[in-house]
Amino acid sequence: MLIFPLRLKLSLLASVLLVGTIGTISFLVLERLTAAIEGQARERVLFMAVNLADNARDAVLAQEELIIDQLLRSVSQQPGVMVARLVDKSGDVVGSSDPEEDDKRFKRRSIKDPIAVVELGDTIEVTARMRFSDIDIGEAQVTLDLGSIIGPAIRKTTLDVAWASGALLILGILIAIAVSARITQPLRRLRLAVNALAAGDTSATVPVTSRDEVADLTTAFNEMSQNLHEKKRVETAFRRYVSDHVLREVLENPETVQLHGERREVTAVFIDIRKFTRLTTEIGPERLVAYLNSALGLITNRLLDHGATVDKYLGDAVLAYFGAPIFNPDHPQRAVACAIAIQRSIRERNLKLEVAGQPFERLDVGIGIQTGDVVVGNIGSELKMDYTAIGDAVNVASRLQTLAAAGEILITAEVMQRVGDLVQSVSLGRKELEGRDQPLEIFRVAY
Repeated sequence: MLIFPLRLKLSLLASVLLVGTIGTISFLVLERLTAAIEGQARERVLFMAVNLADNARDAVLAQEELIIDQLLRSVSQQPGVMVARLVDKSGDVVGSSDPEEDDKRFKRRSIKDPIAVVELGDTIEVTARMRFSDIDIGEAQVTLDLGSIIGPAIRKTTLDVAWASGALLILGILIAIAVSARITQPLRRLRLAVNALAAGDTSATVPVTSRDEVADLTTAFNEMSQNLHEKKRVETAFRRYVSDHVLREVLENPETVQLHGERREVTAVFIDIRKFTRLTTEIGPERLVAYLNSALGLITNRLLDHGATVDKYLGDAVLAYFGAPIFNPDHPQRAVACAIAIQRSIRERNLKLEVAGQPFERLDVGIGIQTGDVVVGNIGSELKMDYTAIGDAVNVASRLQTLAAAGEILITAEVMQRVGDLVQSVSLGRKELEGRDQPLEIFRVAY
């Protein structure tokens, strides 16, 4: 595609405006030219800094040096860029387009706003925060030399103005107005789109109406907006599969994400949907999946309301625990209160559907609860790991829910001692549990 450079258009404008009143017109043209190029350069370096911060965020978290080097090289190759660097939250240089800056330490700007601009003469340094949710990752810093961009354009325009003459002043003014409108209108549209993007509208785009540097800048903005929209969509989908506490732990302390565990006292809660196997043979797959998602959604909401960690879904069962990774001294009380809330919510759900008088699948669950020491941590491989709990308390909770009838909450003596008089319970005596040598005294919680 044929490109008509912006400086050629501005040179034509200057040559027309100089007719009749070269001195006055040349001053106006040079002032407008300088302001336009400075504005474009400032917006471009802002875009580069913000884009670098957004694109490098995940790479810095994952310590992917190759991607970091590619991003820095791409920014440093832009006209006028003196240096581009990434600084972590401690002030250490994660990566820099200047090899001499590697492994050095810089004083962080520690800006409060998402972006900050510092101007020193013809140099502009833009600092953009790298954040994930509310977690501080570091900063992206881009330094631009305005002189190297403005100087050649001003000198060329001045030379054109000096040689321009012979045209009528009125014609020059008309042409100047037409050309100026053609130049500034795309910039105004671009500015409005930037404001929309800053307000969170990642779908903001600008139509390309010319074939010059403004068109290149508009195209780059549209691509950046599209990338941000895609990142936002992927992040939204990713949160459906990863627990917030796991994501928060990775962002706050990425160096702690190792294949090791720690011993922790927790209260395990095992919840199983009753008569689910029968439903699989009585209703179609679409209704079965809708029923299961509705049931697990109700259970999960109550668990999260009480601060539980949802470990995993095991078909029609849910394993959760209280007390890890965030320690709560009252985790047994939280677990029992949560189990009661689940059973009451299920009872209300069944009653509401029954009163409606329409056919429905009844939901009933059995719940087992046990308190004890387990090993919690990231279990898996370097490629895929899950934060989970392993130990006798989990196994006992699973055995208890097997004994529990529909609508029952069974707890052990250990849980009963910790809960005390907060709930009423009935002793079911000592029961043999699979995998244990000694029987355990079991209590049924009354609610």
